[in-house]
Amino acid sequence: MRLFPLRLTALILLSALAACSGRSNDAAGGAGGVDAGKVLVPVAKDRDGTIYRQEIPVAATGDTLVVQVFEPTHLKAGQTYPLVLQGHGYGGHRETAAPDGSFIKKLIDAGYYVISIDERGFGESSGTVRVMDPQYEGRDLVALLDWAEKLEGLRRHADGRMVVGSYGGSYGGMYQFLLAGADPQHRLRVIAPDITPHDLTYALNQNSVVKSGWGLVLVAGGEAGAFTALSSDPQAALTTELARLQATNPQRQDPTIYETLINAGLTNAFADSGLNYFKYHSVAYFCDGQPAGEQKFTLPISVADTIPAVVAPTPFPKIDALITQGMMDTLFNFNNGYANYQCLKKLGGDVRLLSHQSGHILPVGLSSIPPDGGVLPTTPVPSQDLETALDPFYAAINPPEFQGPAGATACGGINVQDANFAWFEEKLQGKSGAVNKVITTGNDFCMSIADKDAIQLREIKRGGAPYTIDSSTPQLNSLLGVVGSLLGGQVREKLLSVQPLYTADADGTVVAGIPTMSVKTSALNPAFEMTPCPTPLSIGACDPIFYLGVGYLASGSSNWRLVDAQLTPIRGFGDHNVDMNGISIRLNKGDQLGLLIYAFHAQYPITWSRDLFVPAATLSGTLQLPILTGADIVRQGV
Repeated sequence: MRLFPLRLTALILLSALAACSGRSNDAAGGAGGVDAGKVLVPVAKDRDGTIYRQEIPVAATGDTLVVQVFEPTHLKAGQTYPLVLQGHGYGGHRETAAPDGSFIKKLIDAGYYVISIDERGFGESSGTVRVMDPQYEGRDLVALLDWAEKLEGLRRHADGRMVVGSYGGSYGGMYQFLLAGADPQHRLRVIAPDITPHDLTYALNQNSVVKSGWGLVLVAGGEAGAFTALSSDPQAALTTELARLQATNPQRQDPTIYETLINAGLTNAFADSGLNYFKYHSVAYFCDGQPAGEQKFTLPISVADTIPAVVAPTPFPKIDALITQGMMDTLFNFNNGYANYQCLKKLGGDVRLLSHQSGHILPVGLSSIPPDGGVLPTTPVPSQDLETALDPFYAAINPPEFQGPAGATACGGINVQDANFAWFEEKLQGKSGAVNKVITTGNDFCMSIADKDAIQLREIKRGGAPYTIDSSTPQLNSLLGVVGSLLGGQVREKLLSVQPLYTADADGTVVAGIPTMSVKTSALNPAFEMTPCPTPLSIGACDPIFYLGVGYLASGSSNWRLVDAQLTPIRGFGDHNVDMNGISIRLNKGDQLGLLIYAFHAQYPITWSRDLFVPAATLSGTLQLPILTGADIVRQGV
């Protein structure tokens, strides 16, 4: 679901209208390594490879899957070649060329087949987008591997299974897990997913709060293939797409997606059918092994998945997985990557986790806007962005925004693309030592702190030093909370919506991992608390919603900022014992961390509390920060 920020701004407008180590082990190589099986179709003679478009009819779904096949640059008689699959992000399409400098060019020059996929409903492939539905996208992907079995000179394991790996980010990470789980033959056992969700019900509805900022984007993003002219003529593209929607012409996304996301935005809650739908389409479905739940949609054109499910929640095979996740990702946060890591690691494969400074980034932060409307310098200069220029005014007002710009897709000095290539070289080509030569953290975690700054950890710290939340002043909720969330930092400190908790006593202090919190939400008069909410719209003295994040205040500044733009929502009265979103930051002496409390935030533009009967509530409890010591860090400066 990777989308470019400039496109997202226009797409959101449309959405709003629509809504209101060594040789490969058995996990990858099988008995006898990666080049021991009998080839079905040998390379008959030496020749140069070609690039061609291929249509694959899928009998199980009635779909036609369109892919681009990139043969190795040179094929030699008697030699064999592994296959690598590539998948696009949400709203994207397959690659059709391999220009110099591209990753596909690097792969085919190194002796790989590459197949780039138009996922169901995107590009030229038929069908509607159902968001990696095992019953549809899953069976389409299995058909792709069935077709690929007869590639000329395709390398095989001793057991006859093809040698195949995969890569891609976001939606291009989801297909890898889906294929690994849905294929009865479990042929895909080497994967490299980036910024990939673990559980879509968590990603889109964390702690029962609808992530409406991203929900709006995804409704539009599924139609992004219609916006090929967006960068050159956005108004014309938007007008054309709106006319198509009004004429009820077929959309790329399945009606189930529209119904689920738009209904969630309107009612401020996901319906059970929507939750069951997205759970079935998640990595967690195969990890947890729980049967798919019932789906009943309102619209006649919304077709539910067959229950009992066509694809059972069988465990993944042993998989070698290089998982990478963005610390600044506000759609699929770091916790998703860590959950995917935990799921696969226990199966015994070679599983690594690296974080980086990119991911799904909602536009636009003030730090990306020059104060004079010009162009920001390539190297940041103090006082040359609007956020710095406005710093003195944060005492009075806190302008709403999404996020600032993303950083590098690298963990310190480890470039993710280089790591992916090394992964395939060792796991698919059998080149011992290739992985650890690039991924210098070995089997440990690589935690990105900032661009060109990363640390090596043996464990991801969860929780840590406890800090008490000051509950002496109630937190504003609903409409009053919207106003209160826009107030400046000094005013919010007086209201206890900004609570300083920790001050670094030395330069280089690192806080990295998964904070936890134990919070109780109480009514101003406990006699008026109602749980659960009695109405569908959650109105009736029962529905406070707050967004909590770890804030950072640089020494000498008045501008509190969320660390990595991460917010954790809580909803309703009672106890909330939850993991917060993963963060990482390096502090200088005198820098502060604190608790930032919002009743409204631009990441949740239409799903704040609508309960006018709860104008305020009290938050009490503790927040636990993962402050690292020297013993926690294996190595600095990765």
